[in-house]
Amino acid sequence: MNDLRISYIDQLKGIAILLVVLGHVIGYNNCEDSFLWRFIYSFHMPLFMFISGYVAQMTFRIERFGWNETISFLIKKLRTLLLPMVTWGVVIPFFFLRTMIDQSFIDCVLNFVKTWGGGLWFFATLFILSILFFVYRWVDKQINAKSIFVDLVILLFLFILVILLYMLLYKDAIYSEGIRSVFNYFMFYFLGSIVCKQTNLRSLILNNKKFFTFSFVMFFLLIPSFVYDMSSMFNQLMKIVLSLFAIFSLFFIVHHISWNRQVDNMFQYFGRESLSIYVTHNGPFAFLLVITDYITLSSVDNIPCFLFLFIFSLFISYASIWIKNIVSIFLNCFYTENLIKENLYEHLFHQSSIQG
Repeated sequence: MNDLRISYIDQLKGIAILLVVLGHVIGYNNCEDSFLWRFIYSFHMPLFMFISGYVAQMTFRIERFGWNETISFLIKKLRTLLLPMVTWGVVIPFFFLRTMIDQSFIDCVLNFVKTWGGGLWFFATLFILSILFFVYRWVDKQINAKSIFVDLVILLFLFILVILLYMLLYKDAIYSEGIRSVFNYFMFYFLGSIVCKQTNLRSLILNNKKFFTFSFVMFFLLIPSFVYDMSSMFNQLMKIVLSLFAIFSLFFIVHHISWNRQVDNMFQYFGRESLSIYVTHNGPFAFLLVITDYITLSSVDNIPCFLFLFIFSLFISYASIWIKNIVSIFLNCFYTENLIKENLYEHLFHQSSIQG
């Protein structure tokens, strides 16, 4: 069961990251009014957050909440979330791509923080949600709660804390934007966690055909009326409802339906490399800027155009992984070379000290 669970989670992550890339491809062609773009943006990031909370609950192994465990957890999240975010968002553009030569490195970092990571905001938001999850698990451990009602009470207090932080920092555009993203995705992240923890809820979503049919039908009944205008309270509520129906439907579909081995493996591969694709996929868009001079994608809702965009999104996803691998090899070689030099220097220094 554990292998199966990881398998379908990887497939879901693969689908989610491919939707992110496809949505950005459509956006680059100024086709945000298309049905396909509204379809993707009605649920793709809430799906990512739901999966993140689900996986966090599934993989959390801390039994003792001492200082060592807390520091170890923070270091892990800094290494897996904030370090890639800063590396790809500031360090590589500044030192290697030289796209920020008109600014100092400190200014680049400050601007990056002010914009909550820009296009990499997902990492910063997920980092804050991970810290809140750690607090939730600590409180849950102290209370030794088994009931979903107690879980919801704990999460309610954490949610109120987020609201108070947002109200406190509302006039500060730097932090309020980040806290607002935490506010927007809090429900999806922790709903994923609760679903993973509560066996009855997990079984309802993964195995109940009637619940799947209801969610699937309701999503496609409501999606035509959805408008991506988050200044409207109605549209915000509509996005929440659509996201939930889409998440429940996709979990059931991926858990029960196998397309074929090659397709399943492709989505699982993208899922395992989803964060790599997320941080690097903007690079291959340079090629897209070239082809748009020759190909006019007037409507992405027709089948030939959709197929072209889908295939191109696959190319971008693979290219992003290649870019990450090449950069990783380069950085590893750079680190190894410096390490060899340091060891050689220490060896020579040691030899000269003995001879002296």
